[in-house]
Amino acid sequence: MLTILSGLGIGMAMGFVMQRGRFCMAGGLRDTYLQRDFTMVIAILIAISIQSLGLFLFYEWGWVKLPEGHFPWLATLVGGVLFGVGMAVAGSCSTGAYYRAAEGLAASVMAVLGFIAASKLVRLDDVKGLLKPFKQHQLEDQTLYQTLGVSPWVIVLVLVLLTLWLALGYLKRRKRPVTLMAPRKTGLAHWLFEARWHPFVSALLIGLLALLAWPASLESGRVGSVGISGPSAQLWDLVTTGNTKFFSWPGYFLLGLFVGAFIAARGSAEQRWRYPGHKVVLFGFVGGLLMGVGSGHAGGCMLGNALVGTAYLSWQGWLFIPAILFGSWCFNYFALLRPMRLAQI
Repeated sequence: MLTILSGLGIGMAMGFVMQRGRFCMAGGLRDTYLQRDFTMVIAILIAISIQSLGLFLFYEWGWVKLPEGHFPWLATLVGGVLFGVGMAVAGSCSTGAYYRAAEGLAASVMAVLGFIAASKLVRLDDVKGLLKPFKQHQLEDQTLYQTLGVSPWVIVLVLVLLTLWLALGYLKRRKRPVTLMAPRKTGLAHWLFEARWHPFVSALLIGLLALLAWPASLESGRVGSVGISGPSAQLWDLVTTGNTKFFSWPGYFLLGLFVGAFIAARGSAEQRWRYPGHKVVLFGFVGGLLMGVGSGHAGGCMLGNALVGTAYLSWQGWLFIPAILFGSWCFNYFALLRPMRLAQI
């Protein structure tokens, strides 16, 4: 029962915060090279820093365990680039697709379906055999502090100080009045469903929720935090074969994520069916397929690698971010930037 409640609870809270805060890591990373806007990059660093600081405190107190293993650098690199391309094609990351599907976006629904199917595909024995050569290229050191031969607290301190410097500098530069519509709700309802959430506030809450997921999921015997790639594959098994392996902590988290996003969308009057056209819906499905293959190959998605892997200072998490940035940039360059530049000649 505790596994069910903690998984659903943290998932619902995460889905609610992401939907209300419009916390889209894909869009934020894309804005770095399309608009030179680093708002979401700083927000992601806040979520990572909060989680990392608390995680190593929890580890010192014996409340959590840290993942062990080697660093599959080639699989992470290739999978990250594929995920980045898929993210750009679909217009959102896998987590963003889930919460936008809860809002009623047809393209996001198809991206989720593609992600679920591909997440299962890369876990089939025959496909794993084809991908095995990539997995064999590994480095012994899994984390940054193992390679550098220093205490993890040294890197955590640098990460926290860097994040504080970037966040405070950003807030100092962006003190401009924002015109808002007159509120229609009052009290808690206004703050939950109507008020504009600052990305840094959303990031703080997401980092705290990801931190709480470490000891919560450990109660079920699982070492880690939040993630949706594995449970998405298990959801396929549940629907197609009735395999109930899905009903573990990550599965309940995934259900909670969708339910929380749905509640947030309904409460803020953003939940309605929207069909943007066949081309966009097709792009959503193809992007979901690429993200599913990429995350399965890289050992995690935006949550599992870019949010959680980075927090425990794994090379896998920190390599995944530039890999998806490169993949996203490649697609957007040939699909958006280059055609725009040619049109201006």
